[in-house]
Amino acid sequence: MRRVAAALILALALAALPLPLAAEVPEVPFGTACGFGADFPISGGQFFTQTGSDTGGGYPVRDDDAAKFWTAFQELGGIQVVGYPVSHRFMLHGFLVQAFQKMVLQWDPSKNGVNVANTMDVMNQEGHDDWLESFRQVPRHATLPEDAGVPFSQIMENHLALLDVNPAIRDAYFAVPSWLTRLGLPIAYGDFGSMVAMRTQRAVLQQWLIDVPWARAGQVVFANSGDLAKEAGLFPAEATTPLDPHVPPADADLITVDSEMPQQGDAIGVRVNTAAGGVTVRWNGQPAPLVCRDGAWHAVLGTASTAMTGPQDLQVSVGERMVDISVELAERQYPSAEFHIPDSHEDLLDDAVAQEEREFLHTIVLRVNGGPLWTGPFQHPSSGRVTSPYGERRTLQPGSVMTVHEGIDYAAPTGAPIPAPNRGRVAFVGPLTIRGNTVVLDHGFGVFTLFYHLHDFSVSLGQVVERGATVGLVGSTGRSTGPHVHWEMYVGGAAVDPVRWIEGPFEMLGDAESFVPAQVSDSAPVAG
Repeated sequence: MRRVAAALILALALAALPLPLAAEVPEVPFGTACGFGADFPISGGQFFTQTGSDTGGGYPVRDDDAAKFWTAFQELGGIQVVGYPVSHRFMLHGFLVQAFQKMVLQWDPSKNGVNVANTMDVMNQEGHDDWLESFRQVPRHATLPEDAGVPFSQIMENHLALLDVNPAIRDAYFAVPSWLTRLGLPIAYGDFGSMVAMRTQRAVLQQWLIDVPWARAGQVVFANSGDLAKEAGLFPAEATTPLDPHVPPADADLITVDSEMPQQGDAIGVRVNTAAGGVTVRWNGQPAPLVCRDGAWHAVLGTASTAMTGPQDLQVSVGERMVDISVELAERQYPSAEFHIPDSHEDLLDDAVAQEEREFLHTIVLRVNGGPLWTGPFQHPSSGRVTSPYGERRTLQPGSVMTVHEGIDYAAPTGAPIPAPNRGRVAFVGPLTIRGNTVVLDHGFGVFTLFYHLHDFSVSLGQVVERGATVGLVGSTGRSTGPHVHWEMYVGGAAVDPVRWIEGPFEMLGDAESFVPAQVSDSAPVAG
């Protein structure tokens, strides 16, 4: 016991040293809204506030089962070509559309893609030509008599001939990639003194004859047809009213759990679908830290392999509003094995020794020292075969001592390097009685990886290591029957199955915008 005490005293002394902060995700005060840029990512797309009339609101552009406007927006050229959104989705003449500054996109289910809507034709049909001519110097829609009764190829030739009146506008028209798709056919030409304009089915090309703030004399520019249609009142008011992203949705849509039936040992991702400030998440009464990403708050909850199954309480608060849901935790079947400990190691079967060491490690892995440090998915710390899986129920002989294997063992030779599974800061390095030479990496956000039984160390306390960097060498120190890599992973103080993190569902949280510590009350965060 004297050796245990000495090791733990040394370990506690090392763990108490101040650790340099290395988090790249900034911590923000509780109550700060999620997403404070002009635009920010959302699930399946982007939220834009640039056209929200300084209200802090704006319009989402996303892909979902109904339409893929986000993909179309990017394929057409994004902001430079399409402009910022000026509406939500809405129905126009039987089609689902979304208006942008420079064009209106129309979803076409028959081709599972978008068409650029004939915005200027629709404005004519809706009776807006007087307004366009008087207030925005757009020529009135004109029907060409020679179009009657001829094939489309001839109609196309008739309308393209309208461009001959102005070579500069003609050149600008044909310089547009996929000009017919983007602009439609020319419709009418008008001379307004200081400016001449060509109206097409989907756009307006203007050539200014004098210098103006937005164009030099002789330059051809494109009027924002989407803005013109919105200003003329073509779109319903409810479609153009900016959405405040900080207003939480209804209770049924507020919380998304990433697994319909999580099992013992799983790490569970929770998304709170709001950018509002003052959000808290509690799992069976325990508060969880949060990160902001995609215009929403995210938490990751850990469950041990021995966690009680059945309904678990997930409580989310947004300000004074509280939503409780029940998450069913399913039982997972784990293998069992029997191990015979050599006579020289029988003293390591003492439960008091095991308990003291476990409590010390929990003082480390229960901390939340800032936001995520990791980048991308986690990787295996060894290419060797798995010799003992996570959650294995073990019987240690002599004495029939029952234990649970909280990590994964990989076969590896003594002295083989152990690569860091991801970026992290060394939270502990030193000898322990049962676990032998040990390294603990803090990946931020309450996520830790631990390596036991090392032959030697390759890192120092407080050091930030990148994914793939060597943390130590394979050994067989402590309560071990042979050289191997033992890898454990803790999330929120619970030893979880590390394989889930290799599969990548939480890698995107490494790109979070901001971090908020867990809230033990309405005003006091958990100390890091």
